[in-house]
Amino acid sequence: MGTTMSAEAVEERRNYQREYRRRKQEQINGKRRQWNQENRDKVRAYNQKYWESRARKAKSLRVSYEDYGITPERLHELMEIAKLDEYADIVIYSALKADRLAAGYIILSVTGGISYEHLEYDDKLGRCPLGRTDFYGARRLFFHHLDCALKERQETE
Repeated sequence: MGTTMSAEAVEERRNYQREYRRRKQEQINGKRRQWNQENRDKVRAYNQKYWESRARKAKSLRVSYEDYGITPERLHELMEIAKLDEYADIVIYSALKADRLAAGYIILSVTGGISYEHLEYDDKLGRCPLGRTDFYGARRLFFHHLDCALKERQETE
């Protein structure tokens, strides 16, 4: 079992590391620049992967219900279905698939009809890990996953 440090020890370590980085900043930056020059392909691949991922995520956040093929009537149906206990497993699965960190908040929002403003900080869950725009993007994605999962379930029955 690991031991935990006191708050004073943690603060002392932070101060030491901060001072060390300040004193050695030029040396650290020099080694970083040297590594970047020697590994240009790795840096280029990392940057490309990073920006592609950011672009994909930004695009998915701005996708509308219409883009997912969900009509206002179908959205209303999905909201009612999400509140039923018999579909709890699919609701949880869809929320986790939409965003693992915000799954609990998405479920609370959908099943309780609670807006982000009232969910931003929950007594049990704490502060929501997503901002408003990201949250509602993940919520729309949740409904898309829920819709797909329900259609898949109907096809297998």
